[in-house]
Amino acid sequence: MLYRRFEQLIDIFRDAPTAAPPNRVLPFYLYYIKQVWPSFVALLVVGLFVALIEVSLFSYLSTIIDLAQGTPNVEIFKTHGLELAWMAVVALIFRPLFVALHDLLVHQTISPGMTSLIRWQNHSYVLKQSLNFFQNDFAGRIAQRIMQTGNSLRDSAVQAVDALWHVLIYAVSALVLFAEADWHLMIPLLIWIASYIGALWYFVPRVKERSVISSDANSKLVGRIVDGYTNITTLKLFAHTHFEQNYAREAIGEQTEKSQLAGRVITSMDVVITAMNGLLIVSTTGLALWLWTQSLISVGAIALATGLVIRIVNMSGWIMWVVNGIFENIGMVQDGLQTIAQPISVSDREQAPRLAVASGEVRFEHVDFHYGKKTGVISDLNLIIKPGEKIGLIGPSGAGKSTLVNLLLRLYDLESGRILVDNQNIAEVTQESLRERIGMITQ
Repeated sequence: MLYRRFEQLIDIFRDAPTAAPPNRVLPFYLYYIKQVWPSFVALLVVGLFVALIEVSLFSYLSTIIDLAQGTPNVEIFKTHGLELAWMAVVALIFRPLFVALHDLLVHQTISPGMTSLIRWQNHSYVLKQSLNFFQNDFAGRIAQRIMQTGNSLRDSAVQAVDALWHVLIYAVSALVLFAEADWHLMIPLLIWIASYIGALWYFVPRVKERSVISSDANSKLVGRIVDGYTNITTLKLFAHTHFEQNYAREAIGEQTEKSQLAGRVITSMDVVITAMNGLLIVSTTGLALWLWTQSLISVGAIALATGLVIRIVNMSGWIMWVVNGIFENIGMVQDGLQTIAQPISVSDREQAPRLAVASGEVRFEHVDFHYGKKTGVISDLNLIIKPGEKIGLIGPSGAGKSTLVNLLLRLYDLESGRILVDNQNIAEVTQESLRERIGMITQ
């Protein structure tokens, strides 16, 4: 029942807020996050408590060491029993509780629910695109972008929420705890924080830029492979398997090269931050030991400083990969926008009526259509097909026979002229009602 409650917090098949999603990255993120905002607010609150509890454990370690040093062995539980019991309650009850709530929100609510909602709305929107949209792209690339955009947007949004609290709470709490022990302990951490922000400022935009390029190459590769499988009969009939292999080989080579270029930035960032982390551990621990030799801090403060710095260093590696992951995912979302957020070229007019067919007369009046070119295909066509009349269209390949039928079905919009069915302009009625009234048997 508990799992089911969290799994039903997001309605994955809810209607999209607008007819088309935004075509810029930040508005695109907000478009979907607004639809599931209660889950993200809950995740923010729970994440805050998880981060506070994690930091408090290091404070407890310092306190226990100082209590053990300043209290006789037989008196420690009697004198400090209540304080130790509270530490146990935090570690045994509150920590598992809030971690469980965090995992339920991420794994039961947001990960499956938000991903499916994004995929459903994107798929529903792309289905409304014109025939020309699908003919000008790989089916595999379109599908890849719809699938990966949901995952990437969800992952980067959740990672950003988790990273936000860990960075703020650990940095602020560490500075406060160090200041309580001795303000000199803050110096290495402040220098490290400034250097860490500088490293991210330098590397992260480069990671994002190369991730967009790598994601586009990956989408092209998937598109070519899926396109080959989709048309496998044609490939085998014309003995063109080797051409298809070379086609895929070129895409695999390009995708590998783009991934390696992105990997160079990540490796450089990893090396720089690892070196900075080593300096933080050595400087903080050395400073703490020196302050202890001057009787300025306790042994517990040494344990606190060393333990917290090691935790911050480990967290910094995690934050680095999280930030890297966030911007890689933003790159994938940006790549997906090229397909998902394209405006629909053939759309119904607002409040368009349904087509009403009484007799079935079809009339083409001064129809021009050139597939976006200046001339060719159909020019100034006039044609009347009377109710019940049977006609045949005869002509060489490319003369416009299939195009004429596609225009009647309004798979494309005319460049000029109009098509009437029982004196109703097909551009002014709903596409669904038009196609419902036309029987089509493909070759």
